[in-house]
Amino acid sequence: MKAAVYLIGLQQAVGRAELMQRELDQAGLTATRIDAVDSTAVSREEMLEQCRDEGNWGYFQTKDMACTLSHAKAWEALLASDADVALILEDDVFLSPDTGAWLNDLSWWPADAGIVKFERWRAKRLQVALGKGGFTHLGREVRQLMSRHSGGAAYVISRQAAQHFLDSRPFDITLDNLLFNFDASKPARGIKIYQVQPALAEQGNDVRGERGIGPKRHRPKGWPLIRQKLRRGIFEFRGGFRILPNVVLGRATLEKIRFDGRSLATPQTQHTHTA
Repeated sequence: MKAAVYLIGLQQAVGRAELMQRELDQAGLTATRIDAVDSTAVSREEMLEQCRDEGNWGYFQTKDMACTLSHAKAWEALLASDADVALILEDDVFLSPDTGAWLNDLSWWPADAGIVKFERWRAKRLQVALGKGGFTHLGREVRQLMSRHSGGAAYVISRQAAQHFLDSRPFDITLDNLLFNFDASKPARGIKIYQVQPALAEQGNDVRGERGIGPKRHRPKGWPLIRQKLRRGIFEFRGGFRILPNVVLGRATLEKIRFDGRSLATPQTQHTHTA
């Protein structure tokens, strides 16, 4: 198997680009740049040619449309390449120095995987359901992700999964929910997703002045806001109800995803199956 690496970023975010180059270098990675869709240059009306105004998560923010469409550009780049999978990165992550080693030898890749998520979302209380079993590779576990996990800044996607998500257009939900919310996103339910634990990447590698680029976020009012809250509440309840039997029956455990920025590989832990 062959892996490509795509780095998504706005052209004007030169500070982030410099920081990310350091991360890529120390992780042993070479990335192809994907210019992000700029919500200051592309109108909402233009984005609505590939998106819907509203979806299961409520109002689709203009910035969020731009983010999802930026990732779609990376998926299209993967399909135009000769790679089997691609690591998709946003330009504000910290990377473990052994990230490159995970892509140099993909013999560990689960045969049924559509996505393997490398990232930890920085929410102190967030717990996700991870399937029991899995296996250990280079000192980290690879286990099936069985509940919603926020963040879409570092994940490896297969060609088949990339085509699957492109075929789901028009998009109507934020990128991370599209990929990792099994209840609000029908496309997410169509593939199998794995999580690396501890994670290889974490957001937060930012530059002052390059965070708030783009239009202000719109907050719905009145009935649209009530409807959005109701929708999200229903999907959150559905998600909890769905994973409860897996946890009670011992098929999954609720865990906080950790980020470990060290290289954890040891001869004893390389690709040791525990399932």
